[in-house]
Amino acid sequence: MKVVVVGAGPAGATLALLLARHGVEVRLLEREASSVGVFRGEGLMPLGVDALREMGLDGVLAEVPGRPVETWRILIDGEEVLTVPEPAAELGERAFRVASPAALLQRVVEEAGSHPGFSHHPRTRFTDVVRDAAGRVTGVRAVHDGTEVEWPADLVVGCDGRGSSVRTRARLGLTHAREAYDVLWFKLPAPDALRERCDFHIMVRQGQHPLIAYTSWDDLLQCGLIMPKGGMAEFRGDGWLPAALASAPDWLAGHVLDRRSEVVGPIRLNVLVGHAPSWSTPGVLLLGDAAHPMSPVRAQGINLALRDVVVAANHLLPLVSASPDPGSVDRACRAIQTEREPEVLRAQKLQRREAQGQGDARAASWRYALAKRGARLLGRYRWAQRAWLRRQHDLRFGSTSVRLHTPASRL
Repeated sequence: MKVVVVGAGPAGATLALLLARHGVEVRLLEREASSVGVFRGEGLMPLGVDALREMGLDGVLAEVPGRPVETWRILIDGEEVLTVPEPAAELGERAFRVASPAALLQRVVEEAGSHPGFSHHPRTRFTDVVRDAAGRVTGVRAVHDGTEVEWPADLVVGCDGRGSSVRTRARLGLTHAREAYDVLWFKLPAPDALRERCDFHIMVRQGQHPLIAYTSWDDLLQCGLIMPKGGMAEFRGDGWLPAALASAPDWLAGHVLDRRSEVVGPIRLNVLVGHAPSWSTPGVLLLGDAAHPMSPVRAQGINLALRDVVVAANHLLPLVSASPDPGSVDRACRAIQTEREPEVLRAQKLQRREAQGQGDARAASWRYALAKRGARLLGRYRWAQRAWLRRQHDLRFGSTSVRLHTPASRL
């Protein structure tokens, strides 16, 4: 069986590894020279950690730079009104963490490279699919270091993100959700009080865009300003930084402005949210953000993509043979969507629910005033903190069971 995977992010790299372990001839294409410097999600919820463990990659995860998340801190109009400890001791190795995506992907690709059927093609830009006379996709065209190449495939898997070229060239549509975001990411040295720990700060202020911040695996404070589509126009030019800190408390805004010469960024991320009505067409399968671009709320993109991979492997590995039947491949692709789509759509629904409060703050609605009053009165109680965590359950642990049917080899 020959498979071409387009996109060497978390979904593409791990799928290539699982296929290569079981004798599939798999090519992994990546537009960039390396994953270093490419902005990728780095928050691993228990559902994503579980998927990596199913793949036999828990040892790898333990080796890459990272740190557990200790608390969630909700700040309204500069006041911390709810502090929720992460149950790290209870979850153990499954605890929510941030980890270096570049280091994780490097280790996955290295392990895949130990299998004879695997080949990695960085600096390779996918340009189109190849079709036979009946319209079935039978390979890809790409450009590698300025040279046009063409590779045959029994299946082309698009793991190339929310702006997927595979999705476009395979003529698979995308249904856009009403909510769409722009995110302005920037980072800088963390304050001394936050340097040795990882707390997720969610900051909202009446009439302003929400801001999130946490100390990442590299000891830098990662900040993200979330705004409706088109909001990026407010942050052009040299004066963007003070405006981006409008929702931050004084102590954090002061720290960032004092260290403005050390700010890395901003990186402007165009976030589309939606889902492909069909994840496949004869000879093509979409996974991860290519099939269902997620919002940035609760770091679902990377986690759901990893779970897509586990399910995809369950359906594709039984087809491994010298010449798989095209009809069987297509049925497997449809079955993958059937199994994964309910959890994905539920996660998007829950993301919309969680984002509503941020939108209420931006719009200064009556719900915002009510939520602020309620958080001030109840936030100090342990039962309220546990209720907040329970509300996040399916975004943290998933809403279905995802297990790898074929045992994964351990590193």
